[in-house]
Formats: sequence, C-alpha cells, structure tokens
Amino acid sequence: MKIPFFGGQKKGFSKNQNAQETVNMFLELDNSEQDTNISLIRVDGKKLFLNLPTVPILSMLEFRGVLYVVTQTQLYKVLFDGSYTALGTVNCDTRTTMTANNAGEIMIVCGVLGYVLNTGTDTLTQITDAAFYGSPRVDYLDGYGVLVRPNSQQFYITGLNNFNSFDALDFASDEADPDNLVTFIVDHRELILFGERVSTVWFNSGDATFPLSRREGADMEVGCAAALSVAKLDNTVYFLGRSSHGTGLVYKLNQYVPQIISNRGIEHLINSFNVIDDAFAFTYQKNGHSFYVLTFPSEGKTLVYDASIADPDLAWHIRETYQKGRDRASCYAFAFNRHLIGDFESGAIYEYDEDTHLDGGQPIAWHRTGQHIIADYKRLRHKEVVLNFERGVGLESGDDPLCYLTYSDDGGHTFITPRECSMGVIGQRKNRTMWARLGQSRDRVYKVFGSAPVKTVLNGGYIEAEQLNG
Repeated sequence: MKIPFFGGQKKGFSKNQNAQETVNMFLELDNSEQDTNISLIRVDGKKLFLNLPTVPILSMLEFRGVLYVVTQTQLYKVLFDGSYTALGTVNCDTRTTMTANNAGEIMIVCGVLGYVLNTGTDTLTQITDAAFYGSPRVDYLDGYGVLVRPNSQQFYITGLNNFNSFDALDFASDEADPDNLVTFIVDHRELILFGERVSTVWFNSGDATFPLSRREGADMEVGCAAALSVAKLDNTVYFLGRSSHGTGLVYKLNQYVPQIISNRGIEHLINSFNVIDDAFAFTYQKNGHSFYVLTFPSEGKTLVYDASIADPDLAWHIRETYQKGRDRASCYAFAFNRHLIGDFESGAIYEYDEDTHLDGGQPIAWHRTGQHIIADYKRLRHKEVVLNFERGVGLESGDDPLCYLTYSDDGGHTFITPRECSMGVIGQRKNRTMWARLGQSRDRVYKVFGSAPVKTVLNGGYIEAEQLNG
C-alpha cells in the first residue's frame, strides 16, 4: 500500500493525533501524473553573491537597476556584477525598511531614525525635521511617503515627491477603534492601517486639507500582531494577526475580508512562543511557487507558507539553517534577475539557487515525518518500505549520498536508531531506496531525513505490510 507520507507542517498539541513535520522541503503538485502527482522537493541552496564588510544585512531595495543595502552602520550601492560603494553612515540597530519615490529619493526608516538618499547624487542625509516621529515601517503612495507615529492612532505623510519635507499638520487619526496603530502597508494604491484589534482602509481622495480619506465599509475586525509581518504576495496582503479574541493566526486579505491560512499545527506552534511581536516576513515567487517567509527571531523559528497550494494543511513548511534554528535570511530583494537574501549574522548576500546544495556553505538538513499508520489499532507486520527518490544524482566525488529512515511506535514521541540507505551514485537510477524487516506495530510514524549535498526530490513511498490477528 502507499504510505501516507506527504503533507505539510502540521504537528499540533498532541503528537499522538498528528506528528507531521516538513523541514527544508516543500510540496510540488502535478495533477497530470497519477502516481507521482505530489512530490517533496528540498528547498533551494544559498549561493554567495557578495560579502559586505559591515554586518548584519538589515534591508535591501532594488531601485532603477541598482540594489541598495542597509547594514547596521552603512548604506551600500550594489551593481549587477557585485561591485559596491559605501554611500554613508547609518545607525540602525533595529529592523529597517525602505521605499522610493518618483523624484529618485529613497527613505530609510529604522525605529525613531530616518534617512533620505538622493540617488541622483548619491547623497545621504539624516532626517532631523521635528515633524518626523519615526515609524515601524515606511511605504509609498501616490508621491507621498507614509509613516505611522509610534504608540499612537496617528499616521502621517511626507511632502509630495519630497521625503525631506514634513508638515506637522499632515497627519490623520485612525479612530475606528481606540487601539493604537501597529503598522500599515500600501496595496493597490490603498493604505491599509493595522491596529491592535481593528484594521481600516484609506485612499487618496485628493482633499486639499489632507489627501487621504477613509474608505467606508472596508473596516476589518482583525489587527496585526507583528508590525513587520505584513507583506504583499500574489496580488494580496499577508500578515500575522490578532483580535479582541486572541492572537497567533496567519491571514491573507480576500479583498477586505481577512482569511485564515494557518493550520492548527502552525497556530499551536506560534502560540507556544513567548515573543511574536518581533516577527518579520518577506515574500518571493520562484518556479511557480509563491512563498510567504515568516521568521520569529526571538524564538529562532522560520515558518513558510506556499500560496500556490490551496490547502493550508499542505502549504506550510519549516526552514532552518544548520545549527541556527531559524533560516539565515533577514531580508529579500529581486535584483539583477536574482533572488537575493541578506544574512542576519554576517555581511553576506546570498542567491537562492536550486543547483546549489549548501546553505551558505552549511549542509541543508531536511526531514519529513509522516502520518500515523493505523489499521483499527490491530497489529501490522511491516515487511518493506520503499521511498521513491529521484536517484542517480550522487555526489561529484563519486561517493554514495545517503538518506535515513527511522520510526516511532509510541505516537511520534520517541524514534528508533536510524537506518541508512543509498540515494544512488551518479548515473545509478534503477536501484530502489528501501528498508526491510521493520517489525510490528499498532500505530507507527515514519520519519526520513538527510543532508547530502545533492538534488533531493521524494516522489512517493510504499509499504508492504500484513495485518495480523490481535
């Protein structure tokens, strides 16, 4: 029989109910094939693009063919060939965001500090205007820079196409609820303001007193739990939410309706964290997959949602950098036709690359823990397990890449000593990856794992089992 092996990250409150885990792998669906319509693919490796002399990488923005990178102490201008120029000193010891306007200016905001770069002259200046109050992030709408005044209900704007210009009267209060504003994002030329419990939508009405007005009938009774968890993907907005009734659910907007996309396992994991308000997210699209990458830095965990998969039970996986807990990516930019990410510890900028089989020089340790195998809790004899990996992709040295199988007969709590098997040396494509003489069980959970630096695709699994009496 076919092993119920595929799925997403779902492990919840009780392992005896659901022990499924998917780490550093994601699902690929192809309904044109009957037996191989679903596969698990190991995540892309990270290939070094550039190493900057200051650390860490806090934010990146591609603008008019140039990549602008903010580290804790410097702003850099990076060109397509990896050459770079230091443009000036910054003091960013917190999460940082950037946006650009039609005048060729880039605004950098890190907490209460702000900077403006004139890209025409490469001149960087710090914002010293008394009407600049800082903001959890910055965005652009119809020529204006938009910001939220911390610990208040107020948001404010810059001058038209002038990020250095502020007027103390150019603000408005979002009073749909007495909660403070947490963050915002601009999407489809609308400003979405996220409070602690309620969110509202504003648009450019052209009013001479203040250009933004609230859109009636677009209020949402869900707020945001982490200011930098808000990100755009697939023509909508994703965020970590909270409301008057609780927190720890992940949403996407369906027009003006927040739609839950987290599953019970993901929600249980998030609610087990002590700190979630520092979570941050970025998004990217690659090979038909649309990923929302949500990292909890205080908890050392990265959760990833694949928007190309409609079922939330299948769409989630975990990403980990070896011995780091979380994934090393701190920010993302698509520049020079490359998917680039910054390192949260070093000055390295990496490129996501499916033909690279290391994570910045470290192994990519993947694993998948499958569903419970139960037949009315009667005893099963497990004669043989066969996993259908793409084989013959072996190591360049000619050595045999290995994967490992283990299992649990106590509901996923403890696992036996793993047993290894070959994934096939280069060109050896017909042999099977199989394990035999696997004992008996009433409730079994299988786990397969590995870290060999080779292409890793799991197309299915089969078990030969016999039901016994008693």
